[in-house]
Amino acid sequence: MKRTRVQKLLNNTALMALALSILLFVIMVCFRPTAFNLNTIASILSFSSMLLFVCAGQMIVITSGDGIDLAAGAIMSTTACITVEFMRGENARLIPALLICMVVGFGFGLFSGLGVAYLRIPALIMTMCMSNVLGKLQLVISNGAPRGTVSDQLTAALTTRYLGFIPGILLFAAVFYAIVVLFMKCTRFGHRLHLVGTNFEASRLSGIRARRMRMFAYAIAGMLTGIGGLIGAGYYRQMQVATFDNYTMQSISAVVIGGTLLAGGSANYAGTITGTLLLIVLSQFLSAINTSVAMRDIIMGGMLILLLIAYNRKPSVRQ
Repeated sequence: MKRTRVQKLLNNTALMALALSILLFVIMVCFRPTAFNLNTIASILSFSSMLLFVCAGQMIVITSGDGIDLAAGAIMSTTACITVEFMRGENARLIPALLICMVVGFGFGLFSGLGVAYLRIPALIMTMCMSNVLGKLQLVISNGAPRGTVSDQLTAALTTRYLGFIPGILLFAAVFYAIVVLFMKCTRFGHRLHLVGTNFEASRLSGIRARRMRMFAYAIAGMLTGIGGLIGAGYYRQMQVATFDNYTMQSISAVVIGGTLLAGGSANYAGTITGTLLLIVLSQFLSAINTSVAMRDIIMGGMLILLLIAYNRKPSVRQ
């Protein structure tokens, strides 16, 4: 009985990611005791919240069972550039900027989904090409360097700390993610997307428009990432080109480490949160022990490979 309980505990990817995050934080504090303060905790929560916006979209794409979205970070960077260029520090432009980011993100995601679902271009190739296009588009939009800023009110709302360590961006991310989870669990689209990801042909033969579902999975993911671009711009207030491009691989890693199967059809909502937290704590830990950027990338990459091997194996029989 005890062995069964231990096995269940070890197979709980969300819980294991949380436990590893706490362990890494404790080790970090042992190496650098000054890291144990409210600023460090607030920083971890802030960056985890920002990454969660991209992870939510990436989770939807992976659940659809047709690969990953390599354009996620580029979409976030592009909408962040659009945000600062459009807002120019005016709070009255916040709602229009949000709508623009959602439409732009949805459009780019829809285009990727169209190529993957209907033109049958491999997801890796389609989204990689989209990422390259968006990288150049950022230069066109900003002439190489975004010149605008977001409003002071938006930045204040995202960076204000409650109780000394709870950043405002965490509250926005919590509401945002709760809506995403409800959408995936309580709507017909969410239920059907899980079926499509589990078995594409069976869902198609049962009357589900499987290709359209996959196309809109990319579109919705793009829209969510577009919202993340506005939030990211609001947090930093000023932007540079390609600021969030590295969020592509981080979002994939966080979602998969959290227990969402790359094979599709099984989203782990709690695991996505703890996987995101684990990545940020790992990054903070490597910074705290003064590793070089190159060595940091090597260590993080190696640890991610081990975690993916341990906690993202496809079941032998899929139901």
